[in-house]
Amino acid sequence: MMHIVLNRPLLRIFFLAVSGFLLIFTGVLMLSDTTSVHAQTGESAEYIGSKECQSCHRSLAAKHYDTRHSLTLQKPKSDTILADFTLDEAIRQVKFPGEETPRAFTADDIAFVVGSGRNVQRYLYKLERDQYAVFPAEWNTAEEKWEPYSLASTWPDPAYDWTRNCAGCHTTGLNIDRGRWKDDAVQCEACHGPGSIHEETARDVGRNPNEEELAAIRSSIVLSSDARICGQCHSQGVSAEDGLPYPITYSPGQDLLASFTLSQPDDSAHWRGSGHARNQNMQFNEWLQSRHSQALASLKSSENADDTCLECHSADYQMNERLRTAQESGDREGGPVQPITLENAQYSVTCTSCHNPHGEGELDFQLTAEPYTLCASCHADNRLATVHNPVKEMFEGEPVIDQVTALPSKHFTEGVECSTCHMPLTLASGTTWHSGSHTMKPVLPAQAVDDQPDSCTGCHTDLSREYMQHFIDETQSKILGLLTDAQVAAGSRTENPAWVLNAIEFVSSDRSGGIHNFSYASNLLDAVALELGITQNAINPDVTTHPVEDPTECAECHKDEHRQWQTSKHANASLDETFLNEFTSQGRPSYCMSCHASGYDPRTENYAFEGVVCSSCHYVSGGAEHPPGPVEVASNSAVCGQCHAGAHAPTYNEWLVSSHSTAGIDCVDCHTPHNDGLILNDVNSTCASCHEDAITDTIHMSEDMNCVDCHMAKRVKEGTVFTVQSGHSMLIDPGVCSDCHGSIHLLSQGEANLTAQEQNALETLKSQVGDLQTASVENLNTGIVGGALGTLVMFVVAFVVIRLGRRNR
Repeated sequence: MMHIVLNRPLLRIFFLAVSGFLLIFTGVLMLSDTTSVHAQTGESAEYIGSKECQSCHRSLAAKHYDTRHSLTLQKPKSDTILADFTLDEAIRQVKFPGEETPRAFTADDIAFVVGSGRNVQRYLYKLERDQYAVFPAEWNTAEEKWEPYSLASTWPDPAYDWTRNCAGCHTTGLNIDRGRWKDDAVQCEACHGPGSIHEETARDVGRNPNEEELAAIRSSIVLSSDARICGQCHSQGVSAEDGLPYPITYSPGQDLLASFTLSQPDDSAHWRGSGHARNQNMQFNEWLQSRHSQALASLKSSENADDTCLECHSADYQMNERLRTAQESGDREGGPVQPITLENAQYSVTCTSCHNPHGEGELDFQLTAEPYTLCASCHADNRLATVHNPVKEMFEGEPVIDQVTALPSKHFTEGVECSTCHMPLTLASGTTWHSGSHTMKPVLPAQAVDDQPDSCTGCHTDLSREYMQHFIDETQSKILGLLTDAQVAAGSRTENPAWVLNAIEFVSSDRSGGIHNFSYASNLLDAVALELGITQNAINPDVTTHPVEDPTECAECHKDEHRQWQTSKHANASLDETFLNEFTSQGRPSYCMSCHASGYDPRTENYAFEGVVCSSCHYVSGGAEHPPGPVEVASNSAVCGQCHAGAHAPTYNEWLVSSHSTAGIDCVDCHTPHNDGLILNDVNSTCASCHEDAITDTIHMSEDMNCVDCHMAKRVKEGTVFTVQSGHSMLIDPGVCSDCHGSIHLLSQGEANLTAQEQNALETLKSQVGDLQTASVENLNTGIVGGALGTLVMFVVAFVVIRLGRRNR
């Protein structure tokens, strides 16, 4: 047996070397903050840090470097701290651990900067190693002032614990047990998952992989349009395992909702009554409530769907197209993973449909295109022969049918975009509102509470929320009513013109109930209604039109007439309060202004002058100028019938069946158009100029009655100003007589129409009449008896006198 003898100095060196190795190994283990997770391959993967990613993906890393994601956590530097520490020291007062008295925290106390500062920026204080607290004051970047960030009554309280309350969404590769992370801010592996296996696979393959090797490289990392990847931070909820406000165990490629419970829409702490987010970072919660999240499921359940529909309904199809385009341009980052079809498409319209996570381009919010372009790229249908989703065409007023002139909406011409109404602001920093809603649903005026912005009165500041909601309700009710009538009428016919069906489908598929473009929708449905016989055109084709002139020019010579006209109903036809109220309640139909204003052009919805002006009735013929050319007076009743006709105002229709029409008595023979009065000021005098005998009726022509009471009684629909009968037929309605006389066949009818007070008075009178009748009978009987007795007495006296006379003879 051989013995190895080590002297004492060598033994000491050996033990020191072993101890050193063990210490180094232990130190490496302690420094390792990575957490093993499962990538798409199912193998264990670890975080390697964004620097390792940059070694291969330099161009993507450069684009991502300037995004707000990469600025969610920063080291404190002069260019990263946005706050002004010369302001609001009182708001920044804190009592630091180990210090006796409170003081305002300064830039020197900051360990990390939280947030890029789009709306606010917050700051961290290092309590001890790997333990940080958020300061209880934040910098409002929009209003440039300090505001309290109050989470608890004292600081530092667990509510201000950075690691447990915030770090999961502001770091990458967080080890919550140790309070450490791999990367500051949201970096590559936050969205693509831990990259160790991906790195190893790429290193083993080398620089020139074939298609099979390239597929292996891509399958070793998460490349997905899954909205849940963004939802791990852009959401409000609770982690199922430990109650944290972020999903600590989630990794891209997994099911987020399996380990994270989202706040539900009935949670008033997170949601507003309007169905929009109350708190920050709820884009994923809102997206789940939107039609965008259901777009692919809706497509797959449709019988008419095909792969071409994926262009708008599938985010993975859209991403695949971007990768294919990049590959064709020679970009080594490009190339499709596999063709996306209706069968293998997984994701609906998700975040990546509108946003580029790597931040390519100069657009804010990392959008892939301008907001309106993005919306119109899908919410449009250039194949109007098969109408599908024609929101863009309706909003912009593109031609649909030859029978109706295309008419853009006022919102479009004034620069209003889809996001203006469909992404209302939901959060406030101080008095500044921000963060557009991702439900894609407007906040209706009736839904907004307190100071919450709605989608209408932010621009229409001169109108109340009550009025705007009433306007919306009436507008949609009007269009949906017209649309329903058109659908029913078309469905009852065996054959319809193609343009009628196209117009109906166009308005129906827009799905806004006229809000996107009321005038265009109204005009289309009006044309359909005329074609299907739902309504009749009241315009008289025999009346020629003529240019409309400025009434102030007429006033230069015709001052008296102009003064009379200025206060007339004609002059104020578009300004009258009754008209404006009814106009609004009916949804502001575009065709109303053809009669209530002058020079109205339905193509533009503009009109030249308010009300009915001089040239509506007076015009120069033959193209001559006036003066000196003579002016024609439109005295023909048909001219008045241009507006005073139809179910709304049937004056002309009634005149046509009257004896006045037969006798050639026109409107101007009784009326003075300049002031809407009568030629002899009052009704009876005007009628008596022709009907002299009628005015002598002493019963019906009393001081409180006139011809109109019987011959022109108006009948109006209850609750509306739409006149059913104006009385211009001059025929007496039998009901008019019963208003005063009751039914001649039922004498008690008159009593039935009395009020309670009048009925009591009548009963009193009846009682008094009865008393008088009784007294009269009693008086008559007394008179008869008294007369008889008096006669008898007189007869006895006479008899006695005669007998005495005979004796004296």
